[in-house]
Amino acid sequence: MTAAAPDAVDGRRIYRQSPAVATRDIAGEVLLVPVRGELAQLQRLFSLNAVGAFIWQELDGKRDLAAIERDLIERFEVSEEEARRDLVEYVESLRQASLIVAEGTAEE
Repeated sequence: MTAAAPDAVDGRRIYRQSPAVATRDIAGEVLLVPVRGELAQLQRLFSLNAVGAFIWQELDGKRDLAAIERDLIERFEVSEEEARRDLVEYVESLRQASLIVAEGTAEE
């Protein structure tokens, strides 16, 4: 992943799930439920597919996106390019929806 602006998604960036979001598994479907702040006022639920749920669990505030990308490749047997593209796109959508919080960047 290439270097990007401080607020953009890049491979060394570390994210964690927002404390304003609860995760619920209902009948095998993973849902993100905003419980505080402006997100809760929107009364929205976010449904995750298998890849989205996997990425969500990996966003623990400890692992950078490059490590999550490697896990995606291994778990879902996709190409590096596909894993990177999907991960960056998905994390950016989570970031824009305020569902994740940036923790900083991994040390080189």
